[in-house]
Amino acid sequence: MPSLTIGIEEEYQIVDPSTLELCSGAQRFLDREEAIRPAQMHPEFLQSQIEISIPVCRDIQEARRALVRARRAMRDLARQEGMLLAAAGTHPFSSWAAQTVSSLGAYPSLSRSLQDVGRRLLIFGLHIHVGIEDHDLLIDVLNRVRYFLPYLLALSASSPFWHGRDTGFSSYRSVLFGDLPRTGIPPVFDSYAAYRRYVSLLLATNCIAAPTHIWWDVRPSEKFPTLEVRVPDMGTRVEETLCIAALTQAIVAKLVRLRQAGQYGPVYPKPLLDENKWRAMRYGCAARLVAFDRGKEVPFPTLAEELLRWLDDVVDELGSRREVEYVQEILRAGTSAARQRAVYRRTGSLRAVVERIIEESEEGL
Repeated sequence: MPSLTIGIEEEYQIVDPSTLELCSGAQRFLDREEAIRPAQMHPEFLQSQIEISIPVCRDIQEARRALVRARRAMRDLARQEGMLLAAAGTHPFSSWAAQTVSSLGAYPSLSRSLQDVGRRLLIFGLHIHVGIEDHDLLIDVLNRVRYFLPYLLALSASSPFWHGRDTGFSSYRSVLFGDLPRTGIPPVFDSYAAYRRYVSLLLATNCIAAPTHIWWDVRPSEKFPTLEVRVPDMGTRVEETLCIAALTQAIVAKLVRLRQAGQYGPVYPKPLLDENKWRAMRYGCAARLVAFDRGKEVPFPTLAEELLRWLDDVVDELGSRREVEYVQEILRAGTSAARQRAVYRRTGSLRAVVERIIEESEEGL
């Protein structure tokens, strides 16, 4: 069995408390990185974004302790610096054109390469790493986990507003991110060697400057022996992030167990999976996804309940039943996107939406 360790990376919005607009405060956070150890801070493409990563965790309970500690430390640090943090896939009304690109690392060259398609990426995501040390096993799991990416997106959707408008999407972040090259659901690879040949070709032909410029919804990590799932919107509540992380780990564990039993199951072509991703982007948990094995549409809540039953024989072994079954709370209370819309319907104020996002980002800390 692979280790199935858990890694979590969260991207936060840096908010001015007086205007509730995004503000360029990333460097002030980075200058005080020791304040959140053993978690780490990382710059992002724009100076109004900051990313944290927790240490590698053996199980979801260790991840819970590390993530709550890190979020609490980041909240306190933001307050000390006269700022606030918000956790959602987009800011409801800040303009991408008013943001400053980070001067650190490869971001200036990326900005020159991607131009406005890159500068427009005022978006915030959640990345989950699951430890798989065997390269060919990792590729096999990657091919099969693609089927569940729309599920993870539907449950995490937190970006309905953009530039002061209701976009009509639950995850408008996914729409914006899809304008970049090498994004979306990846193709199928026959082996890890085939994947490396693909990466080598892109490097040799100057398509990419580094393998990390492959921004698929799921990819082999270049830094760690992990499968990196990148499709989710940023989780507003810490419980939502932990649910998505535990669900991702459980899906991977189940796929590994089936593979070891010789039960491989189908690998669906990308065009079919794209249909379900579009529906998840558009409607979130209210989507009707296509059950390809049945050839018909099924309401997402029904599919989510089926998924929980499918995972029932692995969650206790992983110690993640509580976190995985939080799916039912998301279905009951709504995703962050649905809750944001409810605040706007009630108040008619996008400032009230941002205030509520900030409040929910601090719940459970």
